[in-house]
Amino acid sequence: MSRTSARTPADSRVRRRSLSLAAAAVPVCVLGAAYEALLVLGAGAWLLIAAVLIELVYRP
Repeated sequence: MSRTSARTPADSRVRRRSLSLAAAAVPVCVLGAAYEALLVLGAGAWLLIAAVLIELVYRP
């Protein structure tokens, strides 16, 4: 049995959510750094932290 066939639809949704949070964090962090806006940079950092925590806690 391959590893991808063992994943349930819920596993795929959680993985997709984690990847979308990480993908959203990159432009937000870049914009925050470019405009020197700590609030925007902090929001990007929290998006990245949430993505990492989801990956660490929810391991399919």
